[in-house]
Amino acid sequence: MSVILQVFYSAFSGILLSLAIPSELYTFGCPLLTLIALIPYYYTITKARNFRFAFISGFTQTFFTHIISSFWLAYFKDFAAFTLGASAAGTGVIGGIFGCILYLPYDSQKKQNRLLDFTLHQNVFQTKSFKILYFSAIYTLYEWVKSTGYLGYPWGTLSSALYTWPLITQIVSITGTYGLTFLFCLVNALAAEKFLENKILKEPQNDFYFSLTVKFTFCLFAVSLLYGLFQLDKKRVPQKLLTTIMVQQNSDPWKEKSDHDSILRSQRLTREKIAELKAQKKKVDFVVWSEGCLRKAYPASQGHYSIYPGEKPLTEFIKEIKIPLLAGGRYVRSYEKAEVCNAALLFDSESNLRGYYGKNHLVPFAEALPGREYAAVRKFLKEKLRISSGWTPGDQYVFFDIPAKWNDSRSLPPAKYIDVSKSYSSQVYEENKGPTVRISTPICFDDAFPDVMGPLFKYGSELFVNITDDSWSLKKSSEIQHFVIASFAAIEYRTTMLRSSNSGYSTVISPTGKILAESPLFEEYALAFDVPVFERETTLYARLGNWLPLLILFLFAIYCLTEYFSFEPTDYIPSSRKLKKHKKSKKKK
Repeated sequence: MSVILQVFYSAFSGILLSLAIPSELYTFGCPLLTLIALIPYYYTITKARNFRFAFISGFTQTFFTHIISSFWLAYFKDFAAFTLGASAAGTGVIGGIFGCILYLPYDSQKKQNRLLDFTLHQNVFQTKSFKILYFSAIYTLYEWVKSTGYLGYPWGTLSSALYTWPLITQIVSITGTYGLTFLFCLVNALAAEKFLENKILKEPQNDFYFSLTVKFTFCLFAVSLLYGLFQLDKKRVPQKLLTTIMVQQNSDPWKEKSDHDSILRSQRLTREKIAELKAQKKKVDFVVWSEGCLRKAYPASQGHYSIYPGEKPLTEFIKEIKIPLLAGGRYVRSYEKAEVCNAALLFDSESNLRGYYGKNHLVPFAEALPGREYAAVRKFLKEKLRISSGWTPGDQYVFFDIPAKWNDSRSLPPAKYIDVSKSYSSQVYEENKGPTVRISTPICFDDAFPDVMGPLFKYGSELFVNITDDSWSLKKSSEIQHFVIASFAAIEYRTTMLRSSNSGYSTVISPTGKILAESPLFEEYALAFDVPVFERETTLYARLGNWLPLLILFLFAIYCLTEYFSFEPTDYIPSSRKLKKHKKSKKKK
């Protein structure tokens, strides 16, 4: 296959996958495309001449997937060229390396005399079934590598196109999203092999291993669907209810130079919704404002917000509504070292700052800048490049206990509390004492990383409260893609998630990923809902994390060792092209 065709098929595969992911065309994605999106890519790998061609295929496929599905990165002010261009190039390089890894079985076939070698492992490694499983496993490993660590970017994945198929997505509580990737890669690889067989042999060929792989794939899908049916049909009764207002102030982070208008808008929306609920005789337990609402850094700004904004100071507003309020802002951990966190700040009903959570997983090269701990680097960034010196990642997991209410229809009997601080004669028995809900507050794309979400769940979070601001993207595809990734976290840990976003998509997500309440995109809006808090359920994924890609990595290491120790230099057979050249040179002599 020529380089031009190689690039064309790989690019076509990337375009199909990017269209399957939530986009401006398909708001929540087009799952049907995931059944065929990787077929052209599989074809290019099987037809690659060498590792250079395989690298080109992998680079092209992943580059096009990234640059089309995440085109909205170009709207990130002052960093547009880097956020889209550099990230696409980096993703392409990772994809190119994995293209070479995908090519390994085909390269070893060319370099070893398989006709004279009948050892079990070599025969199995050259079957179509092995290549199908190998492709599915390695592509799954690629998505895990690109989504993990400091440079991790879990967008543009095959699984992110599957939100509208909840019957199949329930398996992420067992396998994580990589179980979905593996399943759908199997379908693509099987279809590609069948296409190749019909094209080359013109008629079907009986292959025991291939038919076994088809049955294996069918069984995996059947079991996954049955598990999904069980989870969706399972009766979950919330134990507690947290009546919450999520404020979507829809401010423009690039145009508004201060938080004056944003705060006043948020106050107005909050008051209006409180009044509306009061008319319905409902008591509000909690108010959430989105990421970055407050621009002056705490704790020094406490005095500032006692008089600002002048029309209604923030502290006075909180005292007036008498409701705990969570707002995105800034917190200075160390003035001396200029350590400033992108923070979630919790104020009690008396407007006292009770604590903060610092964003743990920062955006590389935008929020987390290499060398920012050095004063000289910070000075250079500010004076020469005219950019801030970035954020400092949070150094601890923080939880807040918010007063809530029991659900009257819960399965557990009412709790009874005995106050032992009273004397025996005046001992007080309290029935149905109001409970608290332990919340954690992942900020922005904290919710996409298991190294953040896993510990938050394990240390006792009963409700995930994600505050974010994706408004800079100006595109609905950006907002929905982030929502889909967040919804998978809710399923993985079977924990309700509340999302409060500056311009949307503000939602309440159930433990099965279902939208319980939602807001319109890019509009001023206050969303109120009795957020259900369920009894904690420890899933297999919560216990083991991303065990599937780790298992694949282990099996891949065994495969590499087996191939390495089984290869003999004498087994090498020159390619047909080299043999032809050798014969021609002999004739000339």
